[in-house]
Amino acid sequence: MRIRNLLFALLLTSATSSMAQMPLLSWVEIGVFGGVANYYGDLTQDYVVWDESHPAYGGFIKYNFNYRSGLKLDVIHGTISAADANSDRADQLLRNLSFTSDVTEVALVFEYSFPGMFPKELRMPFSPYANVGIAGFHFNPRTFFRGEWYDLQPIGTEGQGINELDFREPYSLYEFAIPFGIGVKWAFSERWNLGLEYAARWTFTDYLDDVSRTYVDRNLLIEENGILAYQLSNRTGEYLLADNIDFGTNDFRGDPTDKDWYMFVGLTLSRNFISGTDEGFISLDKPGLGCFQPKYVKKHTKKNYRSTF
Repeated sequence: MRIRNLLFALLLTSATSSMAQMPLLSWVEIGVFGGVANYYGDLTQDYVVWDESHPAYGGFIKYNFNYRSGLKLDVIHGTISAADANSDRADQLLRNLSFTSDVTEVALVFEYSFPGMFPKELRMPFSPYANVGIAGFHFNPRTFFRGEWYDLQPIGTEGQGINELDFREPYSLYEFAIPFGIGVKWAFSERWNLGLEYAARWTFTDYLDDVSRTYVDRNLLIEENGILAYQLSNRTGEYLLADNIDFGTNDFRGDPTDKDWYMFVGLTLSRNFISGTDEGFISLDKPGLGCFQPKYVKKHTKKNYRSTF
């Protein structure tokens, strides 16, 4: 037991000493993101529905304060969608609603890596990380009905804009979200990193899917917002192959107590801009992926590590 404790103490001392020798160097990182987007809200019971996953892409610029922490600015565009027809619950199948929406966001997140990542001379080339921040985004739910696509927000399917329902104002298509995520990043050379990230967005809206509160009385909705608002609000008849069920204003269409979510998962490729590193895709006179270096260079070239510290 004493030997084990001694080895643990030596290992901890060595790791602490190694960390203490890390220079307080900051650098800029610019990269791209590619993956898929997904949605969680009133029209789904699962956080990831693969049939409703759609491409997402974007880019980012990150300022690394040191080898552990940094501030990242993200711009990402993706498409989210859901349909009650994908559910195995009888109440959702009967409701028979669906939507799709493009989402474009700008997010500022603080990112923390542990144990840390320092790509210069590949001293610490691999690290998990987590991030959290604030995001603003634009969305626009649409649905397909009788051969045409309709933007749902202007139609007022839940009585938005009706004087008798003054608490139901039209929702904004520009909203805020709290982004947070986890990932891993690997520096396969001093300049280039490859990463995998899962990023969730808890939004401040319950209308990503145009579904939140209760139905509206049929006659009132048709009189105030038009026949199309009623047809897109209540689509039970399409499922039953009969007339719509006659819901009242107290019958719930969605769950107003929970906000909607959207998520991104994908790969990142980024470029480090660090003083003292060579130009080019992969440096041949510094450590990197051996499989990318010519055999002659690996065998005969003398390593020459330069540092600006």
